[in-house]
Amino acid sequence: MYNTPILFIIFANPNTTAQVFERIRQIQPTKLYVAADAPREGRMEEPKRCEQTRAIINQIDWECELKTFYRDKNLGPKIAVSEAITWFFEQEEYGVILEHDCLPDLSFFSFCEELLIRYKDDDRIGHIGGNCFLPDIVKNGLSYDFCSITHIWGWATWRRVWKNYDVNFPFWNEYKEKRSSLFCNKWEEIYFSSFIPDALENRNGTNTWDVQYYYMLRLQNQLSVYPSVNLVTNIGLGDPNAAHTAKVSKKLFVDLTPISFPLKHSPYTMGNKYIDEMSIKKIFFSYKRIIRNYFKTMFI
Repeated sequence: MYNTPILFIIFANPNTTAQVFERIRQIQPTKLYVAADAPREGRMEEPKRCEQTRAIINQIDWECELKTFYRDKNLGPKIAVSEAITWFFEQEEYGVILEHDCLPDLSFFSFCEELLIRYKDDDRIGHIGGNCFLPDIVKNGLSYDFCSITHIWGWATWRRVWKNYDVNFPFWNEYKEKRSSLFCNKWEEIYFSSFIPDALENRNGTNTWDVQYYYMLRLQNQLSVYPSVNLVTNIGLGDPNAAHTAKVSKKLFVDLTPISFPLKHSPYTMGNKYIDEMSIKKIFFSYKRIIRNYFKTMFI
């Protein structure tokens, strides 16, 4: 039995949901929260797929406290996901968050549980990530390092962190003169400085909650845990029904690798700027997007 609460966010993807649910079943959490948005209007096939996806949760065959938050009207990922996380932390002090297409290695759960307890009262730490897109970047035999890059394909955090979240990210418009302080370097600033307002205004198909969370952690000077191996892989990449991962990105295909226990912790709690720089260069960097965003920001 797994004693750390899990929030499982699902939608209309029965194939990926079934695979992630099977991993959850293997560790048998004592508390499972499930949130689901409703079908989108005009998608004739979606009500059936939503129904099939929700039915997977009925396969729970272990002793488990189940709570559900099923929408009857589609809100889109920006509101549906962020409100689901708020609902979760209204009831739990800390926990693990998985979406329907984020397939974890079994060691991910123990990794999160140990660090959630270890850093429960440490305000310097805001996020425990399950993704490592930069193999061998964590040095000295450590199980993880700290950085200011936040990945959300399988993660964990605390109520003390989420209480600072605001999906509208008021800092962006209220402190325009301080915007540059959010970013590690000019490349990141150019890349994200149009993405953020797009997310806030739901422009250009950017209906998301995560960029607000990413930079909320920066505003609070809170570090993210970056594991030495990739503990969660996105099995929805290239799925035409996916909200944000319909396009295939080879650099994000990283095999699952179990992490070894006991974990080796760093003696220092400080951000590794090299992880930040290489993540921006190898994961976020795109000449096409940089050029497009540069010209867009001239008019914001």
